[in-house]
Amino acid sequence: MNSKKTHPIILAHGIARFDVGWNELFQLDNQDDPFLDFFHYYRGIRTMLIKHGFTVYHSSVPWAERVDKRAEQLRKNVRNVLEQTGAEKVNIIAHSMGGLDARHMLFNDRNKGKIHQRLASLTTIGTPHLGTSFADKGIGEHGELIEILKRLSLNIEGVRDLTRDACSSFNDNPEVKVFENELEKHTELRAYTGSASIDNVLAILRKPYKIIKEEEGDNDGLVSVNSALWEKASYKGIWKDTDHLNELAWWDFEQAGTEGFFALTKRIHNKYLEIARQLPGIT
Repeated sequence: MNSKKTHPIILAHGIARFDVGWNELFQLDNQDDPFLDFFHYYRGIRTMLIKHGFTVYHSSVPWAERVDKRAEQLRKNVRNVLEQTGAEKVNIIAHSMGGLDARHMLFNDRNKGKIHQRLASLTTIGTPHLGTSFADKGIGEHGELIEILKRLSLNIEGVRDLTRDACSSFNDNPEVKVFENELEKHTELRAYTGSASIDNVLAILRKPYKIIKEEEGDNDGLVSVNSALWEKASYKGIWKDTDHLNELAWWDFEQAGTEGFFALTKRIHNKYLEIARQLPGIT
C-alpha cells in the first residue's frame, strides 16, 4: 500500500556522473520514461520510488567542479523543488560527493538563505566524509593533469575536495562543528556505504580498491567504510558485497553472472525503498 509522502526526495549525484553524455542528449534528469530512467546515474531508482508513491527529483550540479560551486547549484536545485511542489521541506539522498555538496550547501547558506531549515533529512551513500586516499594519491602523483585538463576545457578541480586534508579542513572548522551539532538536533542524518572484497568489485575499481584497502581498510572501491560512516549520522548501515557503482544499481557482466542482473538491481532498489520509507514526512 502506498503512503502519502509530504516531503519530496532529491537524489543528489556524485562528482563525475558517468551518464553525462546521454543525460544531455535525452534529458534523463527530467524524464518520466521508465526505460530512459534505467540509463540514469541513479539507475531506475527514481522510477521505482515514484511507483511506490514518492515524489522524486534528480539533482543537476556542475560535473567535477569544486564543492562550493556544486553546493551553490544544489541549493538552487532544492529551492526549485520547493517552489515547484509547494513543499515545506525536502529529503536529500546523496551518493558519493553529493553528500559533501549537501553538507557544504547547508553550512554555506546557514546565515543568508538558511536552507537547512527546509531540509527534513540528509542520507548519504558512499560519501567520503573523511576524504579518500585514492584522491590523495591521484593529486600527489598526477596533480599536474588537473591543470592540463583545465586548459583543454575539462575541469576536474573537484577532485581536490575529496582529499583527506580537504575534508579534514572542513570537518575541523569550529564553525562547521557548531553548525552540524545544532543541525543534528533538528534534521535526520543517516549514512550508508557499500563494502566489498577485491574479487567482487567492478574491474575498473580494483586499482583504487587496493590503494584504499592498504591505507584505510574496508572500502567500496572508491571510499572507505570508515570515511563513509559519517559520525553525525544517527543511523549507519553497511551494504555487504556492494561496490561504489553497485550503490547506484550499476553492475558489470562478471558481477551480473555471479548474482544475476535482476537480483542485483532489485537488491539495491529495495535498499533505496527501505531508506525512503523511513524518511520524515510520511503520513
